[in-house]
Amino acid sequence: MKSTRSKLLFLAVALGLLIVGSTRSSNAEITYPFCKVGGGDIGTGVGSCNYTSLEQCRISSAGYGMCFANPAYVAPAAAPAGLRRPKR
Repeated sequence: MKSTRSKLLFLAVALGLLIVGSTRSSNAEITYPFCKVGGGDIGTGVGSCNYTSLEQCRISSAGYGMCFANPAYVAPAAAPAGLRRPKR
């Protein structure tokens, strides 16, 4: 009976650690506006969406691969007119 309790306790702790370890903060992920696909060693490569501008993507690809707008990117909302800082 003691070994059954210790096994259950072990499984409960392992499950708890698995759940805590698998959670991710949504604030840690950054979605960039441009992606590149292709240009790897064999010409296909894995896509990456780590570019802030289309020019940055094109320079990084050096003519290999294709750059495109990230469909998952959502531009930040502009501040309402009443909240903008006055110009000096």
